[in-house]
Amino acid sequence: MSKKLLHKSFEFNDITVDTESRTICGYASVFNVIDSDGDLITQGAFSKSLNENGVDSLKPRIVHLYQHNPVQLLGRPSVLREDSKGLYFETTIADTALGNEVLELYRNGTIKEHSIGFQTVKSSNKGSYNEISEVKLFEFSSVTWGANEQAQFTGFKSQFTSDSIIENCDKMIKMLKSEVTNDTIDQLQIFLNQVKTTHLNLTEKSVTEQSDPLQDSPDTDNPMELEPAIEVKNNDAELISSFLQGYNKK
Repeated sequence: MSKKLLHKSFEFNDITVDTESRTICGYASVFNVIDSDGDLITQGAFSKSLNENGVDSLKPRIVHLYQHNPVQLLGRPSVLREDSKGLYFETTIADTALGNEVLELYRNGTIKEHSIGFQTVKSSNKGSYNEISEVKLFEFSSVTWGANEQAQFTGFKSQFTSDSIIENCDKMIKMLKSEVTNDTIDQLQIFLNQVKTTHLNLTEKSVTEQSDPLQDSPDTDNPMELEPAIEVKNNDAELISSFLQGYNKK
């Protein structure tokens, strides 16, 4: 199973919005569509996750977020199931300032896409595409960024800067100091998976850049010129690594 938390977004034209009951109905993902990364999710890929953590399971832990942000919880789906088209959901949006804003974005057509946060469990190379037959689903999100061609990204290269990691850590600490609910635990799990994925991406990037023979050689006459850039490059990875080490000691 891949350790990375992945996101895939899909645009839909058949989203139902009931502002009176605050209920959103639609699809979080679709089957048998090859996306811009050459991946195709097959029917049944969500079955195990739904059995273990879906709406009707003993531990319903799959949540509906806004923009994949674990501190922006919109609610828990009342319906989450596979059908012949994809992963269908129904969620009553929380009566909060964020929930009201998101409902308005749905109503005026700004939000017409959903994205899943998952880890790949089983996949196979089919030559022209990669078939994903099982995933571990953590959450699905209402998103406002580009359609499928531009919206899939691995990890959080743009979202997770040093400042945003610290900000979200502070929010999680405040949540943990208050009453700890199932929502708090699930949001923390998603956040830690996001941090772990970012750490893996930054580590891989650092290793690739250090071993890339095509990169320009350092200017030996001014070796100090590169030091600030190297330090900035490693700061995120070091910060995330320290956070994970501290969490694992608890």
